[in-house]
Amino acid sequence: MLPTISVFGLTIPVYGPLILIGCALGILVAVYLPVRRDIKKQDIFFCALYALIGVIVGAKLLYLAISLPSFIEAHAQTPWTLEDINVLFTHGFVFYGGLIGAVLGIFIYSKQYRLPFWHLTDSLIPSIPLMHAIGRIGCFCAGCCYGRAMNPPWGVYFRADSAAPPDVALFPVQLLESALNFILFIALFAYSRKPRADRQITGLYIACYGVIRFILEFFRGDGDRGILWLFSTSQWISLALVPLGLYWLIKIKSNNKPTL
Repeated sequence: MLPTISVFGLTIPVYGPLILIGCALGILVAVYLPVRRDIKKQDIFFCALYALIGVIVGAKLLYLAISLPSFIEAHAQTPWTLEDINVLFTHGFVFYGGLIGAVLGIFIYSKQYRLPFWHLTDSLIPSIPLMHAIGRIGCFCAGCCYGRAMNPPWGVYFRADSAAPPDVALFPVQLLESALNFILFIALFAYSRKPRADRQITGLYIACYGVIRFILEFFRGDGDRGILWLFSTSQWISLALVPLGLYWLIKIKSNNKPTL
């Protein structure tokens, strides 16, 4: 756990550089080891930039949608401060919101430059779990998105200056999700080496990640995820995405020829 590092006297949160490294590696993989589609490398690169903007906006908007009601309730009797507003807008992102935002970014790029939407999406999807895996390492360093209380050796203690509760052993769910995302990246990369019909690569990703996220949510210990009845917001989204991904993966295969 290393929330910050000191570089030339400056204190830098580790989370930020790891996110940048993940994004850079993901884009490099998409551009230089492309899926077999008739998309130019420069289009993949610039489309990825559109998608990254969508990630930031979408992840923050979903976080606000989930967290704003509790913030309003907490400040029902007390006035808002600049610090409260700063925390609300600078802390917290929800991955599924980022994923939706990325798809919208790809859609805008495809319409603006008249390129096949699914060709672009399938070209960028294999890089997402790679970026996500590195990002979750950043979460572990920062102590955010922490797991449930669990005794050692399964639980670990985070530093007092991290986002996790101090003096409580917590399950490192961030590292488990990172490892599973690395495995998913390898599987998607291998799967995409052969011609696949449109949406098959995307379908494989959302089906697999939906299952991963649904299960891992039971091991999460942070309370900023939004709970509706038995499940969290991310689990409800997973329940919607898994059957859609399976449909694209299985049904589309029987109706379409692979795309080179």
